[in-house]
Amino acid sequence: MKELKLVKVSYDVASLKPVSSVANFDLHYYQIYKQYVEDFNNGVGDSSFNKAGAFLHDLYFENIREFRPNNKPIGKSEYVINMRHGSFERFEQALFDQASRLQGNGWVFVNSAGYVNIIPNNRIVDNVALIIDLWEHSFLQSYGNDRNKYLKDHMSIINWDVVNRRMLENKKED
Repeated sequence: MKELKLVKVSYDVASLKPVSSVANFDLHYYQIYKQYVEDFNNGVGDSSFNKAGAFLHDLYFENIREFRPNNKPIGKSEYVINMRHGSFERFEQALFDQASRLQGNGWVFVNSAGYVNIIPNNRIVDNVALIIDLWEHSFLQSYGNDRNKYLKDHMSIINWDVVNRRMLENKKED
């Protein structure tokens, strides 16, 4: 069994404001995510659940960056989104619509072909280009119960360079 490690973040956590406070990030990264990794590595609890939780958080923390107003896709992600949805605004609506289908906790993600889907609970999914954590720990402290506002604001911290790289890598594997 390969030991899991926390993904290193390349951004200043304070730069995620106003989407995430340092306190919310610390809870999310150093308590929730770290616990998945430690529980998996130590054989505590459901190993499949912990491995999936760690895997999805790896992808999540890698595909965010400092807050940027009017943060829009560029390159491959812009092309795929426009091809699949017609515009960034229609893509966002598809993302919000799928997220609203999620009952309870989970994730909303986009694959390399631009399709938007959800992951209820934790499950490893191939071909993830963009992923947003919709578990309450990711937004409750900063947004209360307003998951829609969190999701809309979250678009301003998406690292489209990472999404582009994943889209290109995933296409090679198809």
